[in-house]
Amino acid sequence: MDVNVMVGDFKSAAVDALVIGVFEGEEYTRSGIVRVADEALNGAIRRLVELGDFEGKHKQTAVLYTNDAVAAPRLAVVGLGKSDQFDAEKAREAAGEIACSLRDLGVKTIGIPTPSDAPPEMIQAATEGSLLALYQFNQHKTEGLYDVKELDAITYIVSDQGGSPALEEAVVLGDTLARGTMLARDLSNQPGNKLTPTMLAEKAQQVAEVSGLDCEIFDLAELKEKGFGTLLAVAQGSEEEPRFIALEYVPEGGDIDTVVLVGKGITFDTGGISLKPGKGMEEMKHDMSGAAAVLGAMQVIGDIKPDLHVVGLIAATENMPSGTAIKPGDVVTSYSGKTVEIINTDAEGRLVLADALGYAARYEPRAVIDLATLTGAVIVALGNLTAGMMGTDQELMDRLRAAGEKTHERVWQLPLWDDYDEQIKSDTADAKNVGDGTAGTIAGAVFLKKFAEGYPWVHLDIAGTAWDMKGSSYVPKTASGYGVRLLVQVVQDW
Repeated sequence: MDVNVMVGDFKSAAVDALVIGVFEGEEYTRSGIVRVADEALNGAIRRLVELGDFEGKHKQTAVLYTNDAVAAPRLAVVGLGKSDQFDAEKAREAAGEIACSLRDLGVKTIGIPTPSDAPPEMIQAATEGSLLALYQFNQHKTEGLYDVKELDAITYIVSDQGGSPALEEAVVLGDTLARGTMLARDLSNQPGNKLTPTMLAEKAQQVAEVSGLDCEIFDLAELKEKGFGTLLAVAQGSEEEPRFIALEYVPEGGDIDTVVLVGKGITFDTGGISLKPGKGMEEMKHDMSGAAAVLGAMQVIGDIKPDLHVVGLIAATENMPSGTAIKPGDVVTSYSGKTVEIINTDAEGRLVLADALGYAARYEPRAVIDLATLTGAVIVALGNLTAGMMGTDQELMDRLRAAGEKTHERVWQLPLWDDYDEQIKSDTADAKNVGDGTAGTIAGAVFLKKFAEGYPWVHLDIAGTAWDMKGSSYVPKTASGYGVRLLVQVVQDW
């Protein structure tokens, strides 16, 4: 779908519908665009408000038919809520709501009359919200496709050229962020037989080629040679070979900080020998949502080209039960040389991350951020609205919190006191891969902390936010793509 900015008179715009935002509880004539539109429609908006059929409440919508008063046959109004509470997230939500409503009516093109001095961040947010709300995953359907409705174009219509360059930049950024998020959604939604570790690595290579990134892939032989022992331990139960993916954006110039993004890439998780229950196991195709977020973020970073050295690392494998799978009680050696006693093979994500975090040290990074659908415990603690955040550097966690407030991909800090280290002490090895059954989310982070040495580090447990994230008009029931916009915001704010 095309999103663009046009200079002209919205009354003559050849679109299927015009969209105008209206604040709650305010005289509609205060807004110049609403006033002009209402006058053109002979007071239709005013009558709608006076009858009580539309109040401007957040995400409330109504459609009026223009009867040739303007070129567009429809004019839709969407509630923006109270003006003193309006922010970028409200803009995303309202834009997503009206875009889907009009799409479902069969509308193909939308025009949005926009003040030339509109805040660019609001236009960026509205672009994100519209595109993300319209997302559909139909790649594996063969029936009913002719009934699928789609929008073709959204155009912001400004009356003069003065403000359009800034708005055009905002639209491009919003579009780029949305497409990175939709890439992450597509990857997380893919069934395990359609996205193996090898296929994920091939996708990473394609993204790198298009977005101007360096890409290095380690296959099974190279992983053995380099000593990725905990990743290989998880992979040994599967017939699908593991892959380790390193994407790198290197800007021009020297003396710049390096940030490393690390994603858990379990393309399907049965739990291994510690087999998961059958009910709901099909959703474990998205256990690579951390990897998907990193790949989506790296695509955006390659496109926007920040003045920061950014590396994306993805450890990809399946976790399967077989005669060759790791067993509870086995001891394996990580990339960093530390040994791990396997207590539960379903705590495999932290094993593949252990090698990735060890490898991250070679970049001498200023910050390392890992994302993983690591524990069900984080859903019990925080639900589906925020990710659990733990780490060794408060400044880095503060950066993430601030970025989360801007993007509404929020994080919530949990403690990582040294007292918790007792949970992963092993009588047999340097560490065991699960705790004592309490504070499961923290125990996972405590384990990872042991391998995230020599640099500032933050772990995000996205098990609750990566899938079936509730309460938003622009996030679907399935994969959310959580983390892409958050990571890019951190990079932009650096």
